[in-house]
Amino acid sequence: MEYKVLKKQNNASKCFICGIHNDKGLHARYYELENEQVIAIVKGDDLHQSFPGRMHGGIISALLDETIGRAIQINYPDTWSVTIDLTTKFLKPMPLDETLYVVGYIVNQRHQVFFGEGYICDKNQNILATAKARYFEKNIKDILETQEDLGDEWIYVEDKQMPKSFNLPK
Repeated sequence: MEYKVLKKQNNASKCFICGIHNDKGLHARYYELENEQVIAIVKGDDLHQSFPGRMHGGIISALLDETIGRAIQINYPDTWSVTIDLTTKFLKPMPLDETLYVVGYIVNQRHQVFFGEGYICDKNQNILATAKARYFEKNIKDILETQEDLGDEWIYVEDKQMPKSFNLPK
């Protein structure tokens, strides 16, 4: 199905997944979709491999964790969270040097706990990995030493090539 992009999410400066100033990171770009999903566009390289030509499973899990967790901010833009647990299923080898799409969404919320799911697919909409996760709502003041630490770390980066929509398997 095709889903319209509503907006681009912020990037961090040094985050391994989305950090724009992390030379060893994945530089993921995140977008919010009309169906209340978040999608990341990412491409791994040799720094991110396990077996030759394959992305490391820990990095796959980190991508899914970050993406599902970001979906909370669609309806709760000022809400931060920490991961309680994450279960990843690896369905097919994850290639390097190919554009991948990481999708995350929230399926339920109970009090301060969010339940989410996600998947990674390739350009042909083949699902390569899936995940389910739980996140605990946490005030940013309890995560960072000072709120000022967030100022240089959580920034909007304009995307002149922002896609208008994505065609996704689900």
